[in-house]
Amino acid sequence: MFGTKEKFNLQRAVFARNGSAFFIFEDYYSHLLRLSSYKPAASVGISPFLFNLRLFAGDTELPYTYFSDAASLAMNSDKGSVQFVFTGQEQLRVRGQGVTLRIELCPALPESGMVACHGVLPLADGVWEATFGTYGKFLFVPLKGNIEAYYPWNREKQIYEAVYFDFIPNETGKFEAAIHEDLVEFAVDNVYPSFAEVVDKSLESYERFKHNYLPPAPGYEELWDYAIYQIWSHRTKAQGGFLEPGILFQYTWVAGVFSWQQSYQGMAMLNNPQEGWRQICTMFLYQDEKTGRVPSYISYVGGENPGIQPPFQGFALDALIRKAGDSFLTPAECERMYPKFAKWTEYWLQRRNAGRGDDVIAINNPNESGWDDATIFKDGFPVQNPDLLALLIVQMEMTARLARGCGKTAEADSWQIRSQNLLNTLINEFWDGEKFVTFANGRPVDSMSLICYQPILLGDRLPQHIIDKIAATLTEEGNFLSEIGLCTESLRSPLCDFGPNTFISGRVVAPPHLILTTGLNLAGKKKEAALIARRFCDHVKEKGVILGFAPYDYYPLTGEKANIFEGPIASDGWSWSTWCACCVLMMITAIIPEAE
Repeated sequence: MFGTKEKFNLQRAVFARNGSAFFIFEDYYSHLLRLSSYKPAASVGISPFLFNLRLFAGDTELPYTYFSDAASLAMNSDKGSVQFVFTGQEQLRVRGQGVTLRIELCPALPESGMVACHGVLPLADGVWEATFGTYGKFLFVPLKGNIEAYYPWNREKQIYEAVYFDFIPNETGKFEAAIHEDLVEFAVDNVYPSFAEVVDKSLESYERFKHNYLPPAPGYEELWDYAIYQIWSHRTKAQGGFLEPGILFQYTWVAGVFSWQQSYQGMAMLNNPQEGWRQICTMFLYQDEKTGRVPSYISYVGGENPGIQPPFQGFALDALIRKAGDSFLTPAECERMYPKFAKWTEYWLQRRNAGRGDDVIAINNPNESGWDDATIFKDGFPVQNPDLLALLIVQMEMTARLARGCGKTAEADSWQIRSQNLLNTLINEFWDGEKFVTFANGRPVDSMSLICYQPILLGDRLPQHIIDKIAATLTEEGNFLSEIGLCTESLRSPLCDFGPNTFISGRVVAPPHLILTTGLNLAGKKKEAALIARRFCDHVKEKGVILGFAPYDYYPLTGEKANIFEGPIASDGWSWSTWCACCVLMMITAIIPEAE
């Protein structure tokens, strides 16, 4: 699946497991494999809590190659090999033959030194405990062979000079160990299952998780596997700050559960709509009961980002129902979730109200639309942007659906009327005959952003002439459509930018493809949706499950060379992302097949 000589290595992806906080990745510069944990939510670019994995024969360090399938990872050298597997119980199991494994604390920034380590303690039976302050603890338990620790203390600097643990083979040339990881106290297990049993359970978990998704269109089987692995391996347990299992955005740079991304995940689970619905509902567990606000971000250590993300839950629920039916929406479920949906919807309609006397909203922060650096925001704030109005139209409609499902007919009728009124406003006031227009301080913004077409998410609710115009614009070569998918700013725009500090002002990124192809599909433009989906998914199939790409290394409008940086940075162009994974899964299982 991943390896030194494979199509994809671990420089951008990680080796991880459902329910485990451990992960292993390949360092971009040293090419050593490195071990860490997502729990502290520390970016690998600056984290002091990183460990090199090195192989030795005596005092000689050995070069190695590596390979991983979904469950286990092997480091192979001329002298021997080491294998790793993660369990669902906060443990890393490791075994080796013919070599010594060294796990060495090595911070991202050398000047940090060993600050992460607060103490190393020998325990009974050759067990070692290492404390890493807010990063947690490790417990090293030898099962075969022994473990030696090296941790010299510098009295003058009051810091360890080095910290590493050597896993040394026994007389048969083998070693085996368990490494416990946690932020609380733990103890040695009475019994450890065999290494093979742990591998089998991990593979079983992966294969079980696949059943959440429909089979892919022909030709996308490998991408289907990679995308599902990305999501499965980033699925948390209900522990720490996570009240239910959620799906992390990344491990290496942004190890958090984000609000609207949980809905993206749910709408792709079309073979298990009940689990998809649970995923959509996840962030309501953290809803502020007084205001109705749903936080934008949750991490293992708890707390939340004070911002908000778009009200995506209604669109995700609508797509899930249309593709998989509504059998999961029992009266009890509607009774449970209707108040939560209603409070969240009212939060937007009241606290972001534009003051016109209707349900049109205005925002003062681009992050609240999810299109952080889109050109619709170039004229300042507040803005009335149609992408959010479209989401709110569906949000109100789905709130009405939940109300009706639990017998609250009058409330359902009220929500439905408000939804229809806002739809009429969107069509009559924001459509200019070519695109949907954003207003800043009461004036239309001259923008060539892809966001101007996001209201296609309304599908067949829109008039046919608008559907036809949007479909034609999005499939016009050299406007938004490139060889690898839709650019987020028109290629004919002087503001189109593929640079490293941009996200949604030109690059080809996954989320708009999910939104726009789903909308086109629901509007009856199935061939156009599939054309766009294939462009993006074909590129991801070759380049990896990455959030976004620069379509060219130059700007077609001017011929000027684009400043594209491919190094390890926390951008759409670096790490593999579960956000991209769920987007491509929706496209290869529900968009592309429907056009064939």
